[in-house]
Amino acid sequence: MSPIDFDFLKKLYSRFADSPKDNSETDKEKIQPLPFTMADEDQRREMWEETGNLLLKQGAVAAFTLAGGQGSRLGFEGPKGTFDFGLPSHATLFRLQARRLMNLGAKAGKPIPWAIMTSPLNREATVQHFEEHSYFGYNRDYIRFFDQGMLCALKPDGTPLQDENGDYVEAPDGNGGCFRALAASGTLAWLVEKGVRFLFLCNVDNALVKMADPIFIGALATSGLPCAAKVVHKKSADEKVGIFASRNGKPCVLEYSDISDALRTTTNADGSLQFDGGNTGMYLFRMDALRKISTQELPWHAARKTVNGVANCWKFEQFLLDAFPFLGKIFLFGVEREDEFAPIKNATGNDSPEVARKWLGKLHRFWLEKAKVRIKPGMLYEISPRLTYAGENLSQEVFDRELGRGIFEFPA
Repeated sequence: MSPIDFDFLKKLYSRFADSPKDNSETDKEKIQPLPFTMADEDQRREMWEETGNLLLKQGAVAAFTLAGGQGSRLGFEGPKGTFDFGLPSHATLFRLQARRLMNLGAKAGKPIPWAIMTSPLNREATVQHFEEHSYFGYNRDYIRFFDQGMLCALKPDGTPLQDENGDYVEAPDGNGGCFRALAASGTLAWLVEKGVRFLFLCNVDNALVKMADPIFIGALATSGLPCAAKVVHKKSADEKVGIFASRNGKPCVLEYSDISDALRTTTNADGSLQFDGGNTGMYLFRMDALRKISTQELPWHAARKTVNGVANCWKFEQFLLDAFPFLGKIFLFGVEREDEFAPIKNATGNDSPEVARKWLGKLHRFWLEKAKVRIKPGMLYEISPRLTYAGENLSQEVFDRELGRGIFEFPA
């Protein structure tokens, strides 16, 4: 249990109780689209990749996974990162991320530092998962776990919520608290000590995430900008996904509920959406930008939730997305959704384990087809990240040797 700052909580309550609306309302006159190009179509792609690989060899890149969530919405009682979403290998989300980083680390000739932010609720189970699997072969000296911040929930009248034992009930302080936790835990200093200059940040639940993507790293490194984000084209104007835009000349992410129907459906001359940069939760920061953010007080947001059976309690959070207006500029890096973005958030339907499994299987089948490997029609494939990071180093010989070991087939 962290020390509770009752004066601070009182100020937050007064601010939102007296003026319940936060600053999410948008001014249409000052909101503009934030254009982006698809990375695969950019002539600088090869140069970006060379730059990114060089930075990896220099030990200048690290990864940061936000892993404080539980798998409750998936019908799974445990840290979301420990979830087995049904691949033939039974790889968990943590294992996939670890092995992808290990592939890059092997090519670079040195391990990639990996910071993993848990919550006090799942820290023990997360570490136990890594220990039970021998850290998936990762160098333990290059992994650091730390907890996100917690904040006491308040009852509807603004008094601190307590459980039946009289203990104060705390809730996570939002993903925007990751910067403060990174610094307060000593992890930011640990990364600086290791010579890290760029930090890749992602959520734990994206089954297709390209950890520390060299092309992404090179794009930011050569841009001179403080941060970058991977974006995808929206499926439709009605897709409920946050979109990158410019508000008052600064980058921001507008949530679906924050933007008017008129703006959301505005199209270009070719019929494409003007507001089209869907947020994927994959970001890259320069370390000096991170140091600045970690000392800033990002805006607080209030939510009314049922906590411990008490309705309409106050929970206060900070959002990671509020860091982007503070930094002033951002590089938007367009990627194909089917290649890199398969979040697992729901038990069924969209963003479900079934969809993530299917997309990974289709992507890996495409890699084998591109390598001219003879494969069965109608089957999907899973390829271990120890064999390939993004489809390279595959051949008929590798396929024949690894089928049933590092390559698995399963029905579509």
